[in-house]
Amino acid sequence: TWALWGKTRAKSDDDLIHLGNSEMEVEFEFTVGENRYRILRKRAKGGLKRAGHSVLELHMASPQGFKPLSGNTLQETQQRITKILRMDYHTFINSALLLQGRADEFTIKQPRERKKVLADILNLSLYDELEEQARGLTKQREMGCANLEGKIAEVDDELAQKGSYQIELHEVRAALSQLDAQVKGQGEILNRLHQAKKGLELKGEQLSEVKDRLAQIEGELHRLQSQLDQHRRNVTEYEAILVQGEVIERGYQEFLATRRENEAFNLKLMQHVALTERRSQLERVIERAKGELSAERSVLQSQIQRLQAKSSMTPSLERELSQIQSMWTQFDKLGGELSQKRERFQELSTQLHYLKSVNAQLEEELRELRTKTELLSRGDARCPLCETELGVEGRQRLITKYRQEEQSKSELHRANELNTGQGERESQIVRGEIARLEEEINKERAMLQGREIALDKELSEAQEAAKELDQARALLAEIEARLEGGDFAPEERASLGELLTQAEALAYDAEKHQAVRERSAQLEAYEGSQRRLSEAKGFIAQESASLAQAEEGVSRWLSARDAEIGRQRSLMEELQALPQLISEIEEAERIHDALLARQAQGRQMLGAVQGKIDRCLRLEREREEKAKALAQAIKEKGIYEELSIAFGKKGIQALIIEQALPEIESEANRLLSQMTEGKMSLELESQRQTKKGETVETLDIKVKDELGTRSYEMFSGGEAFRIDFALRIALSKLLARRAGAPLPTLFIDEGFGSQDSLGRGKLVEAINSIQDDFEKIIVITHIEELKELFPVRIEVIKTAEGSTLLVS
Repeated sequence: TWALWGKTRAKSDDDLIHLGNSEMEVEFEFTVGENRYRILRKRAKGGLKRAGHSVLELHMASPQGFKPLSGNTLQETQQRITKILRMDYHTFINSALLLQGRADEFTIKQPRERKKVLADILNLSLYDELEEQARGLTKQREMGCANLEGKIAEVDDELAQKGSYQIELHEVRAALSQLDAQVKGQGEILNRLHQAKKGLELKGEQLSEVKDRLAQIEGELHRLQSQLDQHRRNVTEYEAILVQGEVIERGYQEFLATRRENEAFNLKLMQHVALTERRSQLERVIERAKGELSAERSVLQSQIQRLQAKSSMTPSLERELSQIQSMWTQFDKLGGELSQKRERFQELSTQLHYLKSVNAQLEEELRELRTKTELLSRGDARCPLCETELGVEGRQRLITKYRQEEQSKSELHRANELNTGQGERESQIVRGEIARLEEEINKERAMLQGREIALDKELSEAQEAAKELDQARALLAEIEARLEGGDFAPEERASLGELLTQAEALAYDAEKHQAVRERSAQLEAYEGSQRRLSEAKGFIAQESASLAQAEEGVSRWLSARDAEIGRQRSLMEELQALPQLISEIEEAERIHDALLARQAQGRQMLGAVQGKIDRCLRLEREREEKAKALAQAIKEKGIYEELSIAFGKKGIQALIIEQALPEIESEANRLLSQMTEGKMSLELESQRQTKKGETVETLDIKVKDELGTRSYEMFSGGEAFRIDFALRIALSKLLARRAGAPLPTLFIDEGFGSQDSLGRGKLVEAINSIQDDFEKIIVITHIEELKELFPVRIEVIKTAEGSTLLVS
């Protein structure tokens, strides 16, 4: 049952795991029809930091081997297994499996309770769930009906106001028509006033234009007057300059000669400065080249000293490296000793693990043996595990056997404890030696490796230094020769010589240049005077003509200003009527706005009333829909009320039980007749009359034998067990047929201790009589004499390594 459905009599899957272990698994193969299947179910215990874990796999055999049929989840895989078997756990334990101690589960109940037990076996709880769902849906429909009725009443109350809404709509439309006419008349008055205002505003714009033109004329007069004054000053200035014309001409000619001489000196000065800068540059480059050679010589001298010191260390480094390499041979001996210690420690760990595992198993077996011995020592002549009659001799034989096993296992446990202690002490010593050797080896290895790497590096550097030393000495000799012979910056040294020759040929005189510059500055004023003289000669006639034109323009603009002043005065007189007109417009707008407000209010009222009427139309449609929904809800409520009655105890469930009883009775009587040689039969009554003449629901079992017909409660012992067994088999076959599941195998896990030898034989005969109904019937028993009554036996033998099976 755990492999197929994950169900056992244990409270938790973790209780199935063997003591001392953390996980378990079961692999189970079975056939359904022509197909062979395999199930693998695993369970691992949880811990403090992890939860327990379950695994379920389903496979089907094929020519290529087993192929997986597992679902994506454990639940989906379980559903596939149940579908293949066409039987869940509830159906199995009430049909194919007769659990120990539950054969009389149906018969020992009170008559009024048997129907409930039969309903549970037939799994009629589904109809209880359907009944509960039907009742819930009935309540939902009742609430829906009440809700719809309340909403329909609300709609009816509002629809009663529809007539008053229509009267109000007519009145609002009439009032709004009058307001529309008043708004139109007042709008025409306001329009005429606005037209008059617009004409005066145009006069105001014209006045502004006149004022702008006056301001423009004043500006133009001011500009012309300024030009007139400027022309008068220019004519006076030109006449004064023309008087000094001869003196200005002589001074300007001397200034031109001096300026030409100064420009010649400036050209020589620029050439002199360029030569001086180039000379400084060449001298710096030559000095820098010499400094670089000197610096390179100093670096090479220092490098030669360093390379000489490093290359001289080569012999000593080679001797020390040879010593390090010889020390590795001694180091390898320590590694071999460590490997031997580790092998010995591994052997001890394996031996200790085995001894502890064996002792854990022995302790569990000893606890089980002591429990069995204690139960048997209480003096009961029944097997404490299966309730089978053992007898005094059988009980004593088992006690002796268990005590012998307990003594043997205890001695083995003590011997293992002694060996475990010795092994742990030796293991502790070996672990310490391993730790010491590992520390010594690691320390020595780190020292040798570090020194060897350092020596290799230093030796390579010394050898390389010897090579570099010769190259450095040759380069130093070359640099010293260049410094002594001046072999550096050859181009710059040649350019410097040519530059000195050019400077000598230029012959620049700085003092004479300064005297020419000072005289040119003294005569520079004649340049401006000459320019003004030329301007006076060329423009005096033009300035005289411009003076006459300016006088004429001023006279013309004065006449224009007088004309604009007259127009300004006329427009101002016309605009005096504008304030009164604005006042009249404001009053007309106030009246017009008031009419518009009343008109908007009227239209708002019209919309509100129209909205109420539209809402009434919508409510009428809503009421029609709600009335249809109410009729449908009332209809569905009636249907669910009928269904709740049909799914109840007195409905379909009662009909199923009534139909099942004849099948159970017929099958049970067939088996009972075989077990009692036709001396016993039974009858199931589902109703009976009370003393008051009333009919009550019950499920009485009436049994007929040689003494007459009596109730089941009057039988006990072997007779009662035969009745229980017959009814139980009948219920199993009925339930299997109802589930549509195949029932090829029947498991009977029942004690036969209540039967005498003849009764046991009859039970075996009854089991054999139904063997044609099943492919296999498996009976589980502890009674020795029953073994010989069955043709095939599977004996389960428990050992320290686990249980084994023997088929005979």
